[in-house]
Amino acid sequence: MWTRHWGLSRDPFLDGPSSFVPLGDHREAVDRLLYTIEAGQPLAVLAAGEGLGKSMVLGRALAEARRADRRIALSEAAVDSPTLWGDLADRLGGRASAPMGDDRAASWRRLERAAKVCALQGRRIVLAVDGCEGLDASSRRDLDRLARLEAATVILTWRDGGEGEGGEAEPPPSLWTLAIRLVPLTFSQAQTYLGDKLASAGCPDALFTHRAAVRLHAASRGVPRGLDRLASLALAAAASRGMEAVSSEVVDGVATECRVPPV
Repeated sequence: MWTRHWGLSRDPFLDGPSSFVPLGDHREAVDRLLYTIEAGQPLAVLAAGEGLGKSMVLGRALAEARRADRRIALSEAAVDSPTLWGDLADRLGGRASAPMGDDRAASWRRLERAAKVCALQGRRIVLAVDGCEGLDASSRRDLDRLARLEAATVILTWRDGGEGEGGEAEPPPSLWTLAIRLVPLTFSQAQTYLGDKLASAGCPDALFTHRAAVRLHAASRGVPRGLDRLASLALAAAASRGMEAVSSEVVDGVATECRVPPV
């Protein structure tokens, strides 16, 4: 395995759960989400292009927000309102009930009951929906209903540029909703990102030459997911050649194998 060539315990970029690198914009986004939760604000929207770290930021914020008097429910990749309401109710511990009438109405009532039980127990709830762009148009219009649940804070993530059936670029937030955006990494941030990822797998050394890091940043356009993919391929290619560090030529070679989505 090529990881042994570099003294790595695993592939630092693709193996296992994504480790959070506390870069400026990402750390600020986590802190703003935590403020929303701690202050009991009803709604925040985190938006960014594909691969910029929305799920990673959301996951970190929810991990830091966990407390005994708080119930957190995370739903991912829901496609419609009934599925979303039911998934959130399940994660809050809501009792299953036989559908009555319209599935949308029944699943909403079930979520309302689960939220009320948490409120009676003295618990605030955090409802997080990762990937709202996957919802159909009518379901996206229902998202504001979540923020009206008793003792609830709602966090939505949205991929910029993803248009659903209604052609909307993003969900229309309520007035005064906190809207947080992530942007591509600068070169300095990309260097920190690469170094921290390598260190997390047991290698404190800079395995990419300066020119290789420049090419990685340019080829990935500063998108963390693109950096992960290109860095992993470059490490494997350089190891197969017995190199002591990854060169810019290796990065340029593997970059032809990847297509990074527009930011």
